[in-house]
Amino acid sequence: MIDLSIKNETAFINLHPEHKFNILEPSAIRELYEKIKTLYDSPAKVIRITGHGGSFAVGANIKTMLTYSGYTAKGFSQLGNKLFGLMDNIPQIIIAEIDGFCMGGGMDFAASCDFRFATKTSKFAHPGAKLGIITGFGGTQRISRLMKDSYFTSLIISGETCTAEFMKEGEFITEVFNTKESMQQYTEMFTKAIVNKNRLFLNELKTLINKQR
Repeated sequence: MIDLSIKNETAFINLHPEHKFNILEPSAIRELYEKIKTLYDSPAKVIRITGHGGSFAVGANIKTMLTYSGYTAKGFSQLGNKLFGLMDNIPQIIIAEIDGFCMGGGMDFAASCDFRFATKTSKFAHPGAKLGIITGFGGTQRISRLMKDSYFTSLIISGETCTAEFMKEGEFITEVFNTKESMQQYTEMFTKAIVNKNRLFLNELKTLINKQR
């Protein structure tokens, strides 16, 4: 389940798992796209995305993907890229608040946010290397533009699970916090500093930064 609310100039998107994790299946991606799209012309200057239930987000179920035809797989890839393209171009600043697992397509999702905060117990991986595949969401390119070369290489080639501290050292994560509560408190203060700025300035600055990547 995905819920959206707006308070003052901040939009909150909360992902609640229907099963064990917040899985980025086609239905979830479509719902995220529609909800984020409604914010384009809203009063919000910041979008805060939070995953609950022990995960921020993970990629689609591998067993489900094995049933896809080539045509279906291509459509799924285009669907993910459509969402992440919207996140790139939307004028709001997007903050990922990660508490738990952030894996595969979930990392691609987080990489499409402008800032990524995480609790120290959060875990990250792009496990496709173990399966001999890469995600169709463009994450191998997007994440490589965010991370230091050696850290990205270790992440992608090994496919192993990495800590939040490793991801911060590799510059994927902006800040690491001891608890979810301390992360939320910091994000609240960080958000207040952003919403005090002019909307046009934020939009132009985000566009400029994305062009440099």
